[in-house]
Amino acid sequence: MVFMKPSATMIPSLACVVFLFGPAALAQTNSAHRSAEAVAGKSLRLGTYGNVQKDCTSGLLPTVRVLTPPKHGELNVRSGHLKAGRITRCPNLRATAQGIFYQASPKYSGTDEVSFEVKAASGKVETHTVRIMVKDAQAPDTKQDQDGDF
Repeated sequence: MVFMKPSATMIPSLACVVFLFGPAALAQTNSAHRSAEAVAGKSLRLGTYGNVQKDCTSGLLPTVRVLTPPKHGELNVRSGHLKAGRITRCPNLRATAQGIFYQASPKYSGTDEVSFEVKAASGKVETHTVRIMVKDAQAPDTKQDQDGDF
């Protein structure tokens, strides 16, 4: 084993390593980038976020914050419940959850992008960026995703 005596030039380097890696490792931040397709004027669910405890009860809901709103539509956060059976270990639970929904302007077609942050009660933070390809509106019989069950 080799031991080195710290020199004056090593101490700033060590401080830099602690500064860069220490706090960053504790932040528990994840980032996700993905794409989705939407129909102009129709609601599209981008994500569902909840908190299920070990005893199969709903915990505190995560905090959702919009970082980059869409330029050609709107982004909404709605509370609701997961359908029973969505969580394998808790088959009868209708967990409370938040859904994030995008809706493009009715006459828009092209590309849009949104970015949002989800912070769990545990402190874990997820940043989501979604690039959305919006198609022309289809026939009026297309069902909107409006119900309270996710």
